[in-house]
Amino acid sequence: MLELNFATSMNDAMSDTMIKENPFSSQPTTSAFTEESTYQAVCKSAVASAIFAVLGLSAFLAQMFMLLPILGIVFALLALKAIRAYPDELVGKGAAKFGLLLSAVCLIGSGAMHSFIYATEVPEGYRRISFAELKPSSRGTDAQGFPKRAAELDGEKVFIKGYVRPPSGKQYGLKSFIMVGDFGDCCFGGDPAITDVVAIKIQSDDTVNYGYGLRRIGGTFRLNPSTAASDEEEIPRVFYEIEADHVR
Repeated sequence: MLELNFATSMNDAMSDTMIKENPFSSQPTTSAFTEESTYQAVCKSAVASAIFAVLGLSAFLAQMFMLLPILGIVFALLALKAIRAYPDELVGKGAAKFGLLLSAVCLIGSGAMHSFIYATEVPEGYRRISFAELKPSSRGTDAQGFPKRAAELDGEKVFIKGYVRPPSGKQYGLKSFIMVGDFGDCCFGGDPAITDVVAIKIQSDDTVNYGYGLRRIGGTFRLNPSTAASDEEEIPRVFYEIEADHVR
């Protein structure tokens, strides 16, 4: 009888061990439930907000990049809303707050800086103009077919901002170059219209190097009815020219 009881106890113990340790058992253990219930995913919007916030620092270099901190703020607010709604499933509140704070600093700081530059960048005695004013429009043209605005500016001191179109070969110490108003035409092989370019001829000792940065040019505007020859093969002639004495 004693031997029978001992054998029965051993069988029961082995059965319990096999149930607990059987890796093929279809019944999940309590620890598995615990691990699954505590799993949290990183909120993608929080990560995006942090990335756009860092990229938003470039807004201090050019106004066109001010869209980046705006996106950083939008993604940060979306992330905080999602994390608040699903606190047990999502993490990333710290990244979202970082993205929100840095994006706000970039947006407000760059906006204030560019506003100050805009208010003070035009030298005294110069008139601010834009490339849009030089395009043919519904305002009409003069007897020679030029925009009336361009004809009115002939001989005036003007101030204009744009990009240096890469010349053929020489890229440093430029005394004359073609300026365009669009970043794509400048740096990505665009095909600007003849009324979208201005020939710049520097009259001072200043020179310009080709680069992606925005240039600020001041000087006397000239309208060339018969067009003037250009050094660039891509743009064989130009209607507008500025004899520059202010280069930044």
